[in-house]
Amino acid sequence: MMASRAFAVVAAARSLMLRRSLHTSRGVNHATPVSVVNLDRDAPRGHLPSFVRLHPALWASLKSQTPSAIAALGSRFHLITPNMPEDEFDRRVALLRVACTHPSVLSVQETAFSLPMSVKERKQVPELHETIEHNAQLATLGNSLLGMISAEFFHLKFPHLPTRVLKAFVSAFVGPSTLADVGSEMGILSQGVQRWDRTGSSSLVRRTPRGGTTTVPLLSKDVAAQSVRALVAVMFQELGMAATRGFIHSYLLSRRLDLALLLKFHDPKRVLSATCKKYGKPVPQSRMIAETGRLSINPVFVVGVYSGAVKLGEGTGSSIRMAEYRAAEDALRRLYLSEKPDDSFTLPSTTLDDMFSGQAPLPHSLKMAASRTMAPVHVPQPLGRSEVLHESRG
Repeated sequence: MMASRAFAVVAAARSLMLRRSLHTSRGVNHATPVSVVNLDRDAPRGHLPSFVRLHPALWASLKSQTPSAIAALGSRFHLITPNMPEDEFDRRVALLRVACTHPSVLSVQETAFSLPMSVKERKQVPELHETIEHNAQLATLGNSLLGMISAEFFHLKFPHLPTRVLKAFVSAFVGPSTLADVGSEMGILSQGVQRWDRTGSSSLVRRTPRGGTTTVPLLSKDVAAQSVRALVAVMFQELGMAATRGFIHSYLLSRRLDLALLLKFHDPKRVLSATCKKYGKPVPQSRMIAETGRLSINPVFVVGVYSGAVKLGEGTGSSIRMAEYRAAEDALRRLYLSEKPDDSFTLPSTTLDDMFSGQAPLPHSLKMAASRTMAPVHVPQPLGRSEVLHESRG
């Protein structure tokens, strides 16, 4: 009992000291009794419109971007520089806002506008009457630029790639998953950057491997990938082709990936025979290089596939047939993944550098990346032979 009374007295004393400190901070005379100060009435209160309090998910999707977050993102994408004039800064920020606005915001605005609200409540939320510009057209242009720049690089870097494997390479380096990962690393999904439907009511239509279509919900990674495409288009418009190509090579095409995993064959021996016939080489033959434990439970065979006296590939397996299969696969991978040095070819898009030079000078942060892909004179590469179509898919 005594302990509880002592605790109550200490709590009352602390409460009294707190009230006196608050009372003193407001400039009230110390002679005024403490009971006159109404803490509930005088405490500061934040005011939020009723729409924000009643529909937080719609407001989170509809609210405009934070200027500081947009400026930081533009700096990471080399579109905002420290010494930029104020009018140019405002114009770039407006472009970045559009590039980070997904078309799904329009459905959110329509849903929010249809809610029953008074005229006063509608005036408190200017986003309800805003003319929203989204990034659909920018993303289409950016996707074309990503496909062109990556396809020309892999076509010249790996001259023996079949068409379907080339498409698989392009999808692996500039596809939606890679763009979403790069965008997340650069802060494109940071707080106050994106405007998109966060309520879960929007969906996307995607193609299935068999040629059909399916509907999937709209996710943040889809929004990030589309925003990266739109930002690439903004970079092309503002900084030109050389800067865009340098950015794509530095941030996307430089990523490490085991390209051998993209090559799959159902009948590699038949494909290898057709390939040797196309290049006028002798018919490939399988030869035993080594073996051990033929009569044991775990035999190992090493088989090499030869075209004349040249060994094309080598494979191991627990059976001769498996070793031949892997040897043919190894030979095809050696052919398809044979690389040319970067300085042995010039990219065709370098011929567009002067035509699409951008509306602003190239920033210093992109000069070195752009210079690595520039060439003083374009030398067209010779056209290769027609590819082997049988089982040459990626």
